Amino acid sequence: MEKVKAKKHLGQHFLKDESIAKGIADTLNLEGYNDVLEIGPGMGVLTKYLLEKPINTYVIEIDSESVEYLDVNYPKLHGKIISKDFLKYNINEVFEGKQFAIIGNFPYNISSQIVFKIIENTSLIERWVGMFQLEMGIRLVALPKDKKDYGILSVLVPFYYSVETIMTLPPSAFNPPPKVNSIVVKATRRNHEFRADPALIKHVVKTAFGQRRKTLSNSLSQIIPKEVFKTHPFSTLRPENLTHLEFEELCVFIAVNVIN
Repeated sequence: MEKVKAKKHLGQHFLKDESIAKGIADTLNLEGYNDVLEIGPGMGVLTKYLLEKPINTYVIEIDSESVEYLDVNYPKLHGKIISKDFLKYNINEVFEGKQFAIIGNFPYNISSQIVFKIIENTSLIERWVGMFQLEMGIRLVALPKDKKDYGILSVLVPFYYSVETIMTLPPSAFNPPPKVNSIVVKATRRNHEFRADPALIKHVVKTAFGQRRKTLSNSLSQIIPKEVFKTHPFSTLRPENLTHLEFEELCVFIAVNVIN
């Protein structure tokens, strides 16, 4: 079968550097899980190195042309190709509550949504390794001092995973080359003991950054009345000033003074 043509509407940019692909595959520690799910394998440049490892490799791919290519060229994947949309797929259909890892050159147009779904399934996903558009990847490791890069995922991800940068890649490493540089990050699960409801934290963080130029007293006024909030030292700050643990502290205050 001929090579697969990258499709713009699917955000496909196929990695073509074999040494980089092997390096990404080698970031999996293979500890605590026996299965790995690759998202968006394309033509399998990363997949081939996963198949060499002592682990069960599954792939999920929405592009029917790529599915056909993988089925023809990688016999070891027979029965392990999931022709579905990862964002809509119930991963328990395959893993049935077992621990697994995720890896992939994530389609840039849905990469943030992929991270949100991973967070929703943290109890199952011990580790994940993803390639992102550089700007998106930087957000995952940004701190409050990184004003413009610090955002919703910068706050939420550290509750669940410790994230580190593995490598950055130029557009020439892909076919077709994207217009921006790319970054590979590795995330290892944390066992954070929440002091506040995770759903409340997510709601507060999203609401705050939805109006990030406003002080928290103004942006969160529908969640916590200004009259109540004014007694808290965070009320005059903007969301970019708070660490993830300070957001949690704020949510403890909300739970005690508003919800209860």
